[in-house]
Amino acid sequence: MQGEGGVISADKAFLETIRRLCDEHNALMIMDEVQTGVGRVGTLYAYQSFNVIPDILTTAKGLGGGFPVAATLSTADVAASLKVGTHGSTWGGNPMGCAVASAVLDIVSDPAVLQGVMDRRHRIETGLCALGEKYDVFSGVRGLGLLMGCILAEPWQGKARDLMYAAQDEGVFVLVAGASVLRIAPSLIIPEDDIAEGLARLERAIGQFCSAGSA
Repeated sequence: MQGEGGVISADKAFLETIRRLCDEHNALMIMDEVQTGVGRVGTLYAYQSFNVIPDILTTAKGLGGGFPVAATLSTADVAASLKVGTHGSTWGGNPMGCAVASAVLDIVSDPAVLQGVMDRRHRIETGLCALGEKYDVFSGVRGLGLLMGCILAEPWQGKARDLMYAAQDEGVFVLVAGASVLRIAPSLIIPEDDIAEGLARLERAIGQFCSAGSA
């Protein structure tokens, strides 16, 4: 999934074609799951949603639950070629980082936690679509799990940053993914009350944003 590029999910056939071409030409398929990994999309890693297995996968951010740590994962065949000294990492082997990452993976890989991501996605997406319809501000919501992109409708194209600032003024922290997509990536275990409060605050922000834009 493209993160900064607009929260755009890959097409399964596209990924399958990359996998096939890599196999045909003896090339390695590498997936960057720094943003999409560790439960963010409702599976432990996003590649599992497409059933296409990479040779190498990079993971960070959510891996440490806020603690700085990163890792490179690989298939057994690729790992066999990595000897001592052929691969280095700024945070590689940090005992504290490894302990934190291990605890995070134990928690996030719980099926109940991953199902909770999907349940929260449904509730948030339903609310976002309702706001989009009420204010004619979103043309759709895309992405997977709790990595969501609200596409600004035609009259508001190019103004995602303005809406982001309006949301921040109401105490809702969101991001942009390009000039016309509002990116939302809440905690994987965000409480239901916080979801309701966040949507209410976002509605106030949208109201201010639309009023200012039409003035």
